[in-house]
Amino acid sequence: MSFEFTPQEQTRVQLAQLGGVQLDPIGHADLAVIAVLSSVYFVNFAAVAFLVWNRNYPPLKSKYPFLMAAIMISMFIYFLGDLVLKAHVHVRGRVLSNCMLFCVWMRVIFGAYMVSVLTTIRSYALFCIFLCNRAFRGKYACCAAAIATVLAIVFVVVTYTMPGAQTVRYVPLIEMCSMSYAYRAVVQGLLWLVWIINAAINFKLRNITSSFNESREMFVACAAVFTLLAFNTVILYTHPLYPTNMALRITETLCSHVIANFLWWFIMFRSMYNCAIRRDAYLAEWKDKLVRDGLQKQYQIARTDPFSVTVVSVASSNVAKLVSLPRGMVTDHDGFDARTSFSRHSMVSDRTPHMKHADDGLWRPESARQHTNPAFLFSPHSPHPVEQSSSTSTVNDSTAPLTRYDFPFPPKSA
Repeated sequence: MSFEFTPQEQTRVQLAQLGGVQLDPIGHADLAVIAVLSSVYFVNFAAVAFLVWNRNYPPLKSKYPFLMAAIMISMFIYFLGDLVLKAHVHVRGRVLSNCMLFCVWMRVIFGAYMVSVLTTIRSYALFCIFLCNRAFRGKYACCAAAIATVLAIVFVVVTYTMPGAQTVRYVPLIEMCSMSYAYRAVVQGLLWLVWIINAAINFKLRNITSSFNESREMFVACAAVFTLLAFNTVILYTHPLYPTNMALRITETLCSHVIANFLWWFIMFRSMYNCAIRRDAYLAEWKDKLVRDGLQKQYQIARTDPFSVTVVSVASSNVAKLVSLPRGMVTDHDGFDARTSFSRHSMVSDRTPHMKHADDGLWRPESARQHTNPAFLFSPHSPHPVEQSSSTSTVNDSTAPLTRYDFPFPPKSA
């Protein structure tokens, strides 16, 4: 594929002028955009490989590595669709002139929509864990996937039921794909809807435990995406043939992919950088902050593993009250969390003498489930020590125990 001003390209420009269209030829500026963004995505895929390889590193695991990898793949598919829709390459031949394939399936469904909906699902997963006290699995994951799939199916049905001239069509005269005004509204409306839902979810998440709080990152990401959506919407209607203008098509492509990559790296950079450069030190800092943040919450909750669920009994006026929490988010009511050692053996010996006085009143894990109703996992009279409890640790047993803390604990009720 040539990026020179060939006789064939000159003929295309002249035919466009006869049709009343001022067409800038495909040139070295387009080639530079392709080269730069291709290099960026090459680095991105190297980063995705690193992310997947280190997916069990706790700070990275909390970022949902497989979702983030899928988002990056969708961004690359979006980039391929952009090359055709915005005429950075010569749209000729049976394959490239298939506008439905590149502009609908690649750029919209598996590109922009998939990036948007996966980012929203990731936010919803945090919503389930921190606000609903449920692990993101089972009916919650299936419900999110079902809603995303239904929206995509509705979009596809609308696309194929609309007349061909009202969706996407190939214009042989200028060798470009073109969307109708009505179809542009459908596409932009779908993206606006998904990101408004995403912004609403992240607004709800703004006060979660700071170790996992991405409200700052997601506020910046949502602001950037809304700016991009507004810019795209204006360009689509004020300059319907913007791919014919070199400055506009390059600006639009660069803005789209710079913001998309910024969104991904803004979420992932800190954890990935520290995993590569100062792995053990950052893990210790991360666990230290996790413990401190967890001990500031109402039931002394500290999150260690968001991917599995247990049921715990909470001491209250109604002893039979059950609260379902993500496993690893449970602590004793004197402020000590035996599981925050990130080991399979709880550190009972690390407790201060001041904290041992309330042993009789604590709710202890009952691994053997003796002397109590099987419906309860915690009993106030369990003879089993804390160190026999199971753990949802994501770090192997060789990890050194955390620094001892003089944990505050709430006064005992009368």
